Amino acid sequence: MKNSLLLLVFAAILASCSNSKKTPSGYEFTVLRKGDGVKVDSGKYLIMNLTFKDGKDSVWNDSQKNGFPAVIQLQGTVPAGDAVLEVVKMMTKGDSVVFKVPAKKLFEKTFRQPIPFSVDSMQSFTFNIGLKDVMDQDQIRKLQEELVAKQNEKMQKEQALQLAKDTVAIDDFLKAKNVSSLKTKSGLRYVITQTGKGDNAKSGEAVKVNYAGYLMNGSYFDTSIESVAKEKGIYREGGGYAPYELTIGGYPPVITGWDEILQLMNKGSKVTVYIPSTLAYGNQRKSDVIVENSVLVFDMEMVDILIKK
Repeated sequence: MKNSLLLLVFAAILASCSNSKKTPSGYEFTVLRKGDGVKVDSGKYLIMNLTFKDGKDSVWNDSQKNGFPAVIQLQGTVPAGDAVLEVVKMMTKGDSVVFKVPAKKLFEKTFRQPIPFSVDSMQSFTFNIGLKDVMDQDQIRKLQEELVAKQNEKMQKEQALQLAKDTVAIDDFLKAKNVSSLKTKSGLRYVITQTGKGDNAKSGEAVKVNYAGYLMNGSYFDTSIESVAKEKGIYREGGGYAPYELTIGGYPPVITGWDEILQLMNKGSKVTVYIPSTLAYGNQRKSDVIVENSVLVFDMEMVDILIKK
């Protein structure tokens, strides 16, 4: 009985050892699942599920959760010390591996950038990689087209959902304030507070605009008017307070909501416009005030529409 138990333990040790490998730089990795064993030729594209997390189990990237695989083109040689590329080069289609990389080496040799101040240099990052497929140039081009189409479809769905949320938030806000507004097909809500004269501005025309930007909770983030900046606590010395000059649909580029509302204004007009996040900065954080998916409000005055000669 004892001999049988020893044999089982010995067999388990051998199996563990056979699944453990080392790269040329000495990084050790464990093969969790073996693939077809066929060496991948240089120049081929590796399609992978890739997840890595830090020593606190915080996930930095998860390709499956993101919905898009990681893609690496296999080169004949890899930079010495690049743990990820060294491991990947030793994988075959169908392989699944796990390995750890010290943070300092990971940032220096793989990411090739200084280790961030917030990252503990003594910890190790854990990588899980599964090599799903190996493709040539034509196959990867087709995959990229499919992924772009998938990404666009995903973005459109997310934007539609976010626009619906923003629309409800804006309409509820205006209803609570007992404010009647005009609306556009894109989702803008605006209130004309002063009528102007002449034709509305057109795309391609240069205009001068005074504005004050804030959130529906009253938090101001920018203005072209010095007195407003001082009143709202956002004054900056040397801020160059003056009407903002831009070309509609041109330079300097502005958010989509601005390009649209400016074409609904003529010289001397004033409006308050409520811009859904999908027509502003979307899911990008721009500052401590403008966080992800922020609805923006602007008080705007069309100071002048410039005639180009």
